[in-house]
Amino acid sequence: MIELAPHHKIGLPLNNPVMIASGCGGYGNAYQRLVDLAAFGAVVTNPITLRPRRGPAQPRLAETKAGFILKTGQQNPGVRKVIQQYRHVWSRLDMPVIAHLPADEPDDLRRTARALTGTDTIAAIELDLPPDAVPGEIERWIWAVGEGCQLPLLVKLPLTGAVDMAEAVAATAADALVIAAPPIGAVNSPQHGEMVSGHLYGPALHSLVLASVQVIRNLVDLPLVAVGGIHDLADAQTFLQAGATAVQVDTLLFIDPQGANYVAAAY
Repeated sequence: MIELAPHHKIGLPLNNPVMIASGCGGYGNAYQRLVDLAAFGAVVTNPITLRPRRGPAQPRLAETKAGFILKTGQQNPGVRKVIQQYRHVWSRLDMPVIAHLPADEPDDLRRTARALTGTDTIAAIELDLPPDAVPGEIERWIWAVGEGCQLPLLVKLPLTGAVDMAEAVAATAADALVIAAPPIGAVNSPQHGEMVSGHLYGPALHSLVLASVQVIRNLVDLPLVAVGGIHDLADAQTFLQAGATAVQVDTLLFIDPQGANYVAAAY
């Protein structure tokens, strides 16, 4: 048993340090036939915003030499529809469900968090910060989520600014830091005949995230959740040995669901 929000009055206990990252497990309904969800410590939902968001035009996915580029535009049907469709799924899952909220207008964040809290099925919020976030904005976003709910708050830092943002975020009401959202990349895709830009995923991210974890663990007194480039059990173990309290697996679920299941089952 680990505790991801030791200073929070409710807390966020996990039976397993291996979590499913946002964008990789749907809203808790994906991969149920491919992996043993009970083997994981928690699932983080796909993005949830107050209003529906359309996804970007195709192509959205393109391979690179080091992984792939994926752009989703935080596509989702809006918080009302998400709750209607998935609250009963969440109530049946034998694991904490963490709602992933992209940074948004403070009032929208407040209303989204309040609506999710009203379901009594969400264990925590994960707030995703953009790479260009500045301290004043970060404080307003975190304050807005806190106004909307009293749940534990994980703040996901962008990889390109994780070290610079960590101390400012730790000085707010954040209960844990997630390191890190993948960087933006681009590739000239012969398959699509055009340039594709979006988030970069791949094994090389492991080294970049590991470097950030090593620095940030000495800057803040908060639990750290490492995500990026986990493709086998050794990758997860390296993050935990480096000071992370938990890890999130992402693209391994796409590439090798049974491999992701093996990583989780090891704990």
